[in-house]
Amino acid sequence: MKKMPKLSEKLKKDKKLLLIVTAGILGIVFIVLSEVIPKSSYKKTETGEQNKDSVSSYEETLEKRLESIISSVDGAGRVQVMVTLDTSVQTQYAKDEKENSKNGDKTSEKSYEKKYVLTDDDSGVILKTTEPEVRGVIVVCDGGDNAAVKNSITSAVRAALSVDSNKITVLKMKNSEAK
Repeated sequence: MKKMPKLSEKLKKDKKLLLIVTAGILGIVFIVLSEVIPKSSYKKTETGEQNKDSVSSYEETLEKRLESIISSVDGAGRVQVMVTLDTSVQTQYAKDEKENSKNGDKTSEKSYEKKYVLTDDDSGVILKTTEPEVRGVIVVCDGGDNAAVKNSITSAVRAALSVDSNKITVLKMKNSEAK
């Protein structure tokens, strides 16, 4: 029981430790929220492709998650992230395909029949959903002029989104006091 008062006293005295603990707690909250948000943000159109609103929502979700993790990087400071996507979410539905062949004396005839497999509520059975491909990422942060911070942020974005380094740009944020 004596350890808890010592911990709270340390947090009150050491602002850096308080920031690290707060960033860690926020990171955990964002990770938990991220498991809920993407699933509910997708809206299927009748053709099975994502509409522009849900693609924008997906971009925003990626941006918020990246901002959360990058702001925890030592030296990053304030962070803004922009993610651009190359394609939309693509959904592949199950199809029932039949091929009919008729052979006559001198000719043969083939016909194909394709039908989407539907459930009781007339929605299609989804075989595969492909997430949009990331075209590029821009990170603007206070520590964007520091080579070590740039390298750490680039590595984090590469790991999080599986994109090449040449698709990631890290820039220094302008000083808000110089207006």
